[in-house]
Amino acid sequence: MIKQGEILWRLQELKQEEVGLTQTEEIKAIIKKLKALKDNVKTGEKELLALTELIKKTEDEVKELEKESTNRTELAKLQKEKLYEAKGSSLKELLALQQAVLKLETQGKAAENKYWEFLKKIEEYKQKNLEYKQAIKACRKAFNQDAIIYKKLKAKTELKLAEIKSHQEEVQEQLLPEVLKIYKDAEKRYPISFIAVLRQESCMGCHIGVSSNLVKRVKEGKQLQYCDNCGRILINKK
Repeated sequence: MIKQGEILWRLQELKQEEVGLTQTEEIKAIIKKLKALKDNVKTGEKELLALTELIKKTEDEVKELEKESTNRTELAKLQKEKLYEAKGSSLKELLALQQAVLKLETQGKAAENKYWEFLKKIEEYKQKNLEYKQAIKACRKAFNQDAIIYKKLKAKTELKLAEIKSHQEEVQEQLLPEVLKIYKDAEKRYPISFIAVLRQESCMGCHIGVSSNLVKRVKEGKQLQYCDNCGRILINKK
């Protein structure tokens, strides 16, 4: 069984190599960047929509102010005409008309200030709207560029993975049927570390000491043995 243990060890190395290929720092970094860019686009589109709605709301308020201003101007004109025609009226009536005209003019001035304030806000919102669009466009461009790089890396990785998978199949074919079953069972628990080396009477998988009887059986190599702590296949690899 010593030979079978060595074959299992090689199979584990290939499994670890497979995982290492799919989790390289380069691939993880570009996937992280792609996710961040995608999130930025999503956030930007959400903010852009909110800003567009705000622009429309403010523009509607401006239209309402313009309508109120027109009505107020017409009303002020009528009040002034009444004031002009009421020269022979009592002082009380004249004062009431003057106060009405003054009130309308004051309201008109406040509405005008508000009108220009709204117009200023609309310009600010539109400028921000343009900045959001440019930022979203830049993020999409960066995403597309990085997506191309990722696809090339992925294609390159897939070729290497196919080669490794082929090696794994070749190695598995060298296992005895009973050992293949043992491997399959162990792999379910430890996909890339199903076999461990016995070193100084300890399992290098869990780094815990094992019984002297187990040490003896492992060194004899007559049958595959399991760590009595973690359950990994245990071999005496020099």
